[in-house]
Amino acid sequence: MKRGYAPKGKYVWDLWFIKEKGYYHVFFLQSNKTKNPEDRHNNKVSIGHAKSKDLIHWTSLPTALKPGKKGEWDDLSLWTGDVYKRNNKYYMLYTGRNHKKNNFRIQRIGLAISDDLIHWTKHTDNPVLEADKRYYQITNSKNKLGMMTAWRDPYIFEENNKYYAIISARKKSKKKEHNACIAIAESKDLIKWKIKKPLLHTGVYDSMECPQLIKHKNCYYLFFSVPLMEIFNINKKKKIEIGKGLHCYYSSKLFGKYKPVNRDGIVYDSDKLYDLKLIENKGDEFIAIGWINYEKEKFIGKLSRPIKLLIKKDKVLVKIKEWR
Repeated sequence: MKRGYAPKGKYVWDLWFIKEKGYYHVFFLQSNKTKNPEDRHNNKVSIGHAKSKDLIHWTSLPTALKPGKKGEWDDLSLWTGDVYKRNNKYYMLYTGRNHKKNNFRIQRIGLAISDDLIHWTKHTDNPVLEADKRYYQITNSKNKLGMMTAWRDPYIFEENNKYYAIISARKKSKKKEHNACIAIAESKDLIKWKIKKPLLHTGVYDSMECPQLIKHKNCYYLFFSVPLMEIFNINKKKKIEIGKGLHCYYSSKLFGKYKPVNRDGIVYDSDKLYDLKLIENKGDEFIAIGWINYEKEKFIGKLSRPIKLLIKKDKVLVKIKEWR
């Protein structure tokens, strides 16, 4: 079986899912292949779409969303988002950037709506979610670690008849490094949002990307991905170069205190497979799919095959199988 999935001639990375009528629909970031794959982030990134019944064999579908027209708020690249079904309509929150020189690194979150998961219309009031400067740091410059600002990667869930979006962000502080956090916003209709204080800020991460919140057996598991360059200090005693993959913190309450799973927060430590997203399976078992990053110094840029994870109280265990 050939390794992974990507539309012909394109790189694929960050992804999100929705299951509908017996099919898993995956949405993902895509761009045309370039000589230097690291240039893909600014290369007219669009949101691709495919479907599958088994999470292995994928049928390509039309591109879901493209960058806006010149001068629009999202005319540079589209970045990671999420899809949620409400009243027989599908709501996609997605990250957007524009070409303006003084804020091309700044990210905002827009909304698109669909009746069928194929045809999407961007909301007229976009962007619907912008960082609240009372709580979050937004700047067009990079920090000393070479990392940019963050207000991206929304993930949508419902709790107590309210909708929430968690977002990769940076907490407002004098520090410009290791101030990554997971922001949270609240809504009644998925259109108008109230931004709240950070849901999780540890003071040790410089990036907390592509968050996902899973409620399992009355506990909340907050997953996020950490890039290869990350250096963090989980116990504030010694620095450890680790990152490179999936981390998770858990709490008995949505707005409670979050603790690291597996004692150190690390679920899957690897620079080969990134942005693992979980899908419920049976009991404590979840299926996870990410995208294949570098192998033997070669960028792959394809969806992985599924692997299995187990969530058991304060532990999240990975059953690694062949994901290539």
